[in-house]
Amino acid sequence: MAATVRSDIVIPEIFTPYLEEATTLKNAFIASGVVQPLEALNAVDGGDYVNVPHFAANLSGDAEVLSDSGSLTPGNITADKQRGVILHRGRAWGVRELAKLAAGADPMAAIGNKVASYIAFQQQKDLLATLAGVFGAVGSANTGAAFIDLTFDAGGSGETPLTPRHVAKARALLGDQGDKLSAICMHSAVYYDLVERRAIDYVTAAEARATAAASNAATPDVFAGSVAGAFTADDSVPFFMGMRVIVSDDVQTSGSGSSKKYATYFFTPGAVASGEQQGLKTEVDRDILALADYMAVSWHNCFHPIGAQYQTAGGANPSQATLATITNWTKVYSTKNIGVVRGTVTSNFD
Repeated sequence: MAATVRSDIVIPEIFTPYLEEATTLKNAFIASGVVQPLEALNAVDGGDYVNVPHFAANLSGDAEVLSDSGSLTPGNITADKQRGVILHRGRAWGVRELAKLAAGADPMAAIGNKVASYIAFQQQKDLLATLAGVFGAVGSANTGAAFIDLTFDAGGSGETPLTPRHVAKARALLGDQGDKLSAICMHSAVYYDLVERRAIDYVTAAEARATAAASNAATPDVFAGSVAGAFTADDSVPFFMGMRVIVSDDVQTSGSGSSKKYATYFFTPGAVASGEQQGLKTEVDRDILALADYMAVSWHNCFHPIGAQYQTAGGANPSQATLATITNWTKVYSTKNIGVVRGTVTSNFD
């Protein structure tokens, strides 16, 4: 027999708002502006999928030469839809009274302090699995992948450690939209390779906020923009070639040793949209017979690369493996209007 109690450790109506804010701050993709909320993805009316209709980003056809003996030919604008999929995730933890006494500390309090980081990392895993699905496996040709046209150095043997040339390649794939790339996600082995080569610029929180007072200048410096105000601590923020660096060991890899290859993602602001069906929920429970406390968290959200469409054949509430399956995704935007590019690199640390 168990009874729900107002725990002295975690009171849901107080803890949940704190947890939501802390999770947002700890999610590097959100903090960098790569992931931005899209109201159309909020599936508040229920359902397993979210359909977002859109018109073609650009009108087609050249302008016609006007003539006093003829009329203009009416054109049209094409319409399509993007389909996102809702992810239902949750986790629970518990501790018995005897364990708490033996430890001399409160494990539930420790759990509460770590939950925000846990949720942020789990959400990042879902996002990276989605990117694996639209681009395909590292080291493979990935014919038929939704974003195959935005991939370079895939399936070959000429990959090298990350350099400015890779950034130029990524920008070139977006053509005249290439300068919009503002963030780069890489494996820690790739990141520390850059650190060793002194290729990383570190920007302080004050510089990232880029206010006149913080920069002691009449005009804020170049780091204003999507990163302004995103950082509340005094830690420094890494940049490479002017792009905010996101480090995650959950990015795709293949091979081992000196032949190991790493996926590296380049993003424009808002390249990935987010929505939610239900906000983060925290529940606590007390089992008086077991003398144990329990806490559970659940969240129901959607991460959707703009320009892609999830195929319902993949099924509702997909696992990370299902998200990473290329046959479950198609492209519905023209290539230059998609905001993610993936390259494959190596690391000198292997």
